[in-house]
Amino acid sequence: GDGDGKDKGKDKPYQGSGFDPTGLERAAKAAKTLNSSQHAKAALDVIQEQERTKQMEFAMQKEAYAIHAQRQQLENLEKKFEEDKRFLGSQMEAAKEQARYSDKLERERHIEKLRAQQYLQEQELAKQLSMYKQQEEMRRKTMHLQSELDKEREMKRVAEETKGRIQQEQQNHDLRIEQARVAAEEQRQTTLEAIKLAGETLGKGAR
Repeated sequence: GDGDGKDKGKDKPYQGSGFDPTGLERAAKAAKTLNSSQHAKAALDVIQEQERTKQMEFAMQKEAYAIHAQRQQLENLEKKFEEDKRFLGSQMEAAKEQARYSDKLERERHIEKLRAQQYLQEQELAKQLSMYKQQEEMRRKTMHLQSELDKEREMKRVAEETKGRIQQEQQNHDLRIEQARVAAEEQRQTTLEAIKLAGETLGKGAR
C-alpha cells in the first residue's frame, strides 16, 4: 500500500512553486487504504512527514526561484546601468568632440575672417598707393610743364625787353646822329655866314 501511494505521487511531479494540493490528496487516499492496516496511524504519520518535507522543499525552491529572479533582475539592472553609463559616456564624448569640432570651425572662420580683412586692407593700401603715385606723377608733370611755361614766358619777356632796348638804342642813336647833323649844319651855316660877313666887311673896306 505504501508503494502504491509513492508511485502515484511520482506519476505527476510538481511543476512550479508554491503550495502543492496533490500532496494532501495523496495523503487522504493513502489514509483510506491504510485504515484496514494495524499500522495505519504510523504509516499516515510517515506520509504526512514526507509531505511536510516536500512542502518545505517546495517552499525553499520557491524562495530559491525568488532569490534567483531578484539576482537576475539585479544583474539586468546592473547591466542596464553599465550600458546606460557607457551610452552617456559615449554621448558626452560625442558632445565634447562636437564642441571641439565646432570650436575648431569657429577658430577657422575667425582666422579666415581676419585673413579676408587683411586682404581687403592690403588691397585698399595698394589702391591708395597707386593713386598717390598717379597723383605724384601728374603733379611732377604739371610742375615740369609749369616750369617750361615759366621759362618760355621769361625768355619771351627777356626777348621783348632786349628788343625794346635795341629799338630804344636805335632810336637814341638815330636821334644823336640827327642832332649831330643839325648841329653840324648849324655850325656850317654859321661859318658860311661869318665868312660872308667877313667878305662883305673886307669889300667895304677896300672901297
